Amino acid sequence: MINKIIKLLTLICLIACIAWYFNKPDWEPLITGIGIFSALIGLEFAETKSIKNNPDIVLYRKFIFLIPSATLIEFLKNHDFGGPFDSEILRPLDDFVAYWDNAEHEFVNSKIEKKKEMLLSVIHDFLSCIGHNTYPTHNDSQSIPAEWQEDQRERWNQARQELNKLADVVVEKHQELVRIAKNLLHV
Repeated sequence: MINKIIKLLTLICLIACIAWYFNKPDWEPLITGIGIFSALIGLEFAETKSIKNNPDIVLYRKFIFLIPSATLIEFLKNHDFGGPFDSEILRPLDDFVAYWDNAEHEFVNSKIEKKKEMLLSVIHDFLSCIGHNTYPTHNDSQSIPAEWQEDQRERWNQARQELNKLADVVVEKHQELVRIAKNLLHV
């Protein structure tokens, strides 16, 4: 926030120097304007460099690329797991559980890391539930067995409710991680 204020004030000073130069063309406003413009460029480069050097920002961007809100999380939010689904859409969750539970994928900020660990846990539970309660169908999708709906209605309902509930928890924990990371990392 402070950087934005400094950049805004620098920009205002640059505009004032330009007005000064047009009002009274001379070397003083020109040199002052060039100096302020250089400071503005320096502030921009310093901010860009600090973002590139922040390991949490780099890791957060990798996380958002792997599990974006607009596709996978929207699917989990809107899909009723009583119906069939393409198991490939859940592949990023498998990758997250398989590859993000290590030191290379730890956030330096302990609050963000705690949210990531909670998300890892609920995704693991969700994927375990998928594994126990769904099976491949004849059309290359995954589903709770249709015969359960007729022969074991209570089991089918329980599996559906548990999957939908866990999907909702994954969405909630994902959004919590995104919110806290955006707040703490200013991205």
